[in-house]
Amino acid sequence: MKSFYQNWKLDPELPMDIYQSTNITFYPHFHAEIEFIYVTSGAIRIGVNEENRLLQQGDMVICGSNDIHYFDSRGLESEIIILICKPEWITMSKSWPLDFRFTSPYIPANTPGLDRVKMMLDELIREKKEKQPGYPFLMKAGIARLYGNLQRYVDTDPMDRSTKEKYESRRARMQQILSYIEDHYREELNVAVMAERFSMEPSHFSRSFKAAIGMNFKTYLNTVRVLSTEHQLLTSDLSILEIALDCGFSSIRTFNRVFKELRGNIPSNLRHPES
Repeated sequence: MKSFYQNWKLDPELPMDIYQSTNITFYPHFHAEIEFIYVTSGAIRIGVNEENRLLQQGDMVICGSNDIHYFDSRGLESEIIILICKPEWITMSKSWPLDFRFTSPYIPANTPGLDRVKMMLDELIREKKEKQPGYPFLMKAGIARLYGNLQRYVDTDPMDRSTKEKYESRRARMQQILSYIEDHYREELNVAVMAERFSMEPSHFSRSFKAAIGMNFKTYLNTVRVLSTEHQLLTSDLSILEIALDCGFSSIRTFNRVFKELRGNIPSNLRHPES
């Protein structure tokens, strides 16, 4: 299923996308593309690597290549702008930033120059919508200006080789953990099993996992399992019991309880939608 790795299908001639989203909740994931998020109204909780914050109108987030991030709008109302772009389209490199990192991925609304960034995002949305002659060149130029303004006005830290390797090693380990869960979620998994598999103390594994993913291991595992059951409920003729057992739930009772906790309804509603 590989739900944690998002493979964006972008136009090779225009490898970027920009759109507005309302009340988005999306599980932890990562991708090679750069992602900029700007909160136009309301509030939303966004996690990036080992940090999460509640963002308000005017705040912004920068997700560099392969940063693990998630959106959580539960109990909140928000509208955001999301800009996705392949780094090599602008930087001639498959990752960004390369030799530095932003001191924090979270940019508060009062940051000098952020008003310019919002204007650039609005211009990109307008160019995408109107598609006037020459718009791909103007969008590419707009993204380059966006990159430049962020580096000019937002605090950054240099990344020497040692710091970069340490940072990437920690992030790569969490990606390996997510990959292992994705490949083995049908099996009997718990904190003890995972900690032994990755040579970590159970308490350290639990703390590290929750810090990076924004939820405890059991909740994340159940989320992955429920995503798989939803797909099968909609695309297969297997019984609900068969699907529950196939996706790692020990009983139909446990499955129904977890599904309702995470989705707010019962699995059979996907088979028999209410009129």
